[in-house]
Amino acid sequence: MKKTYSTNHMMLILIAMVIGFSSCKNQKKLADLSDPQEEKAEMENEIEVETPAPTDEPEERVVVKEPTKEAKLNNYFAAISTASTIASANASIQEALTMFSNSEAPVLIVIYKAGGNPSYDEPTTITKYLNYLKDTKNNKARVEEVVYDSNGKIKELVLRK
Repeated sequence: MKKTYSTNHMMLILIAMVIGFSSCKNQKKLADLSDPQEEKAEMENEIEVETPAPTDEPEERVVVKEPTKEAKLNNYFAAISTASTIASANASIQEALTMFSNSEAPVLIVIYKAGGNPSYDEPTTITKYLNYLKDTKNNKARVEEVVYDSNGKIKELVLRK
């Protein structure tokens, strides 16, 4: 004869299995917990090991070079031309404009230089140039010359293609 299990018996077995498995995990978690005083002693030992011994030699100082304004400007140009969204390009434009004395600062682009006589593209403003970068995603020009005002802001910019 075959024995058949009713739905109630199956549910009872399933519930017993779920409780059994979950209690095993809880016991494992409890077993993983250690004494707080032991942990504190271990941390103190680690701190002692990590503390270097004092020496008579002077500390070595690492000189961190901050990027020049020209390098920052080239970075802004790259960020604007490669921005994934218009909003991020506009945010980069606003940040870049803080480097200038005003948003209408002239920008000259050298397109050809024979000897000492450069040939310039049509003059533009920094706002128009930054928007050009955003629209065309074409950043081939590099900073060649920067003219600063008395406050250290850029009042004129010369770029080279």
